[in-house]
Amino acid sequence: MVASRQPSATSVQRDAWVEVDLGALEANVRVVRSWLPDSVELMAVVKSDAYGHGAAAIAPVLVAAGARWLGVASVDEGLQLRHAGIRTPILILSPCPFWAMSAAVEAGLDITVTAMGQVRDLLAAAERLGKAARVHIKVDSGMHRLGVDPACTAEVARAICGSELLTLVGFFSHLARPGHAGTTAWQNDVFRTALQSVVSLGINPKIIHLASGESARRFPDTHYDLVRVGLYLYGLEPRAVSAVVTPVMSLRARIVQLKEIDAGESVGYDLTWTANRRCRIASIPVGYGDGVDRGLSNRMTGLLMGTQVNQVGLISMDQMLFDVTDVPQAGIGDVITLLGCESGLPAAPDAAAGRAINMAAWATALETITYELACRLRVRLPRVYTRHSATTVKSGNR
Repeated sequence: MVASRQPSATSVQRDAWVEVDLGALEANVRVVRSWLPDSVELMAVVKSDAYGHGAAAIAPVLVAAGARWLGVASVDEGLQLRHAGIRTPILILSPCPFWAMSAAVEAGLDITVTAMGQVRDLLAAAERLGKAARVHIKVDSGMHRLGVDPACTAEVARAICGSELLTLVGFFSHLARPGHAGTTAWQNDVFRTALQSVVSLGINPKIIHLASGESARRFPDTHYDLVRVGLYLYGLEPRAVSAVVTPVMSLRARIVQLKEIDAGESVGYDLTWTANRRCRIASIPVGYGDGVDRGLSNRMTGLLMGTQVNQVGLISMDQMLFDVTDVPQAGIGDVITLLGCESGLPAAPDAAAGRAINMAAWATALETITYELACRLRVRLPRVYTRHSATTVKSGNR
C-alpha cells in the first residue's frame, strides 16, 4: 500500500480496487421505477456477484431503494445472499440440479422449472424435507434456450398444482431481443397464449413476468406483474453510454513505480510499444488477472490529475503501464482511473468530454458487451463502497 496526495476512497487490501457508488445505484433504481406503474414490482438481478458490483453488499441497498425481488442464476448465489441475512424473495432464474434442490427449498428460494422432469425432482426434494417449494414455470416463447414448450405448459402447471408441497408462484419467459418491437411483440403473443392455456384450467400464477430492462423501458405491454432488471441498475447499457442511468462502478489503481525511458526503447512483454520520445512510464498493479481484457493493450486510456494518459505495452496478469510523460507532477501513490471519473463522482454521461471513461468504450474496442466486461471485474479486486464522496462507507476484500 502506497500513499497518495490525491483525496480518494481507497482499499486497505490492494493498490487497485473497484469503487461502487451506492448513491448512483439508488438513483438508478428510481429511474427504473419511473418507467413502471406502482402495481408493477421490480426484481433486481444480482447474478454473477451483481455483475461484478458485490451482490451481498448491494442487495440490501437495492431492496431498500424499491426492489421487491432479487434474481440470481444458481442455487449457490441464492444461498450466499441468504447466508448474508437477506430474506427478500429470491428467484433462481435457471434450472436447479436435482442434487441442489433440497438446499434451495430449505433456504426458501424460488425455483425455476423448465421441464416436467424437474417438477418430479422438486417434488421429491420437498417430500424429503416435508417443506413446500415455491415454483416458477419458465416458458420457451421463442428464444429456444431454456423453457417449457408452450404446448406443454398446461400439463406442467397441472402437475405442480396437483401437489400440496409445490406452490406455483410465477410464470415467466425471456426475451431474445428486448429492444426490438417486432420480436418482442411476437414473443409476447406466444407467452400470452401459453399463459391462457394455464389460466383456462383455473390455475392463476401469482406473479407474471416477461420484461427485462430494455423492454421494461420501451414496451409497457410487457410489464405484467413484475420486471427483471439488471444492467440498467448498474448504470450500463450493452454497447452505448447510457443517457438515462449513471454508471455505478469505477476502477482505480495507484502508481507503484515510475521509470524514465529513452526514445527507441520498448516496454512490456513482447515489446509491443516503443517510445518516440523520452518518456516517463508508470506501473499500476492491475491486469488481466483482475478482469481487464488483454485485448485492450495499447488501446485504452486512463485519467491522471485531469489528463488523459495512454496505456502502453501488453497488459500482463498483474500489471499494466501508462505513459505519464505529460503529467510531470505525478508521483508514486497517485491514482490512475481506468473506469469512471477522477473525482469519485459517478461517470459523466458525456464520456467524449474526457471527464470520464465509460465501460462502453471498452466494449466497442473489444466488439463485445458491457455485461461481459463488468462480470469479469469480480474476480479478485476489492470493492470500496461510497456515496458520491471520497469517504469510504464500506470496504470488502473480494
